[in-house]
Amino acid sequence: MIFSIYTPFAERLVARNDGNLLDYGPEEQTARVVAALERIGNVTTLAPFRGGEVDLAGFGTASVVFVTRAESYVLLSDVAEQLGWFQPRAHEWAEQQHQFAVQDQRRDDEERGDGRLGWDRLLDFIDLDLRLTVDDPSAKPDAGGGRWSYSGDWLISLDRLPLLLSCSPWGKEFMDNTMDAFMHGMHKVHGDKLKDIPTLRPDGTPTGSTAFDAFRSDLTEEEALRKARRGPALGDDLGGGEA
Repeated sequence: MIFSIYTPFAERLVARNDGNLLDYGPEEQTARVVAALERIGNVTTLAPFRGGEVDLAGFGTASVVFVTRAESYVLLSDVAEQLGWFQPRAHEWAEQQHQFAVQDQRRDDEERGDGRLGWDRLLDFIDLDLRLTVDDPSAKPDAGGGRWSYSGDWLISLDRLPLLLSCSPWGKEFMDNTMDAFMHGMHKVHGDKLKDIPTLRPDGTPTGSTAFDAFRSDLTEEEALRKARRGPALGDDLGGGEA
């Protein structure tokens, strides 16, 4: 295998999954990861990165492992481990998001109508083409009685971390924590325009109120931001309004 700037990362990734490799041995799996990264590197400048950490809204931290001019990326398995998210389930989620992105990119390409295939929507979820098998007691037994699930690993852009957190086992807590900050953001971005948007009941009838009131938080902006970053709610005092 020809050495690439992506080889050290690929070797580390394969080594940490050595007991779970499926279909291919370490050398072949390393080559697959390198090839997956080089495909992206041919589209945009993708560089290995070591030293930066990202706060997962209080639910853990993850290291930035790659950067481009526009994006930074974390490794899905690192995030899943921090969140207590079973890796095959996290892999299924990333695979589904990538499928949605492919559909959206195809639609954009057709609307553009110049015959080119774009990549804009395909760079948030990067499949590393790693093939793994993970013990899964909940899976149906195979012919030999083993219970396992297929998995892989992905690079996830930081822009997609809020979506990832909302879909993770901590999704409800994350949404509860960030709602007040979201309300402040709506008022900052749209201001009095929210007064022109009536709110409706489930049956479609007006409530008599507007989005300006619906997106009003009892917390100060500082309290709301602190709440958004607090992680699992353990009754901590926000220093003001109710949590």
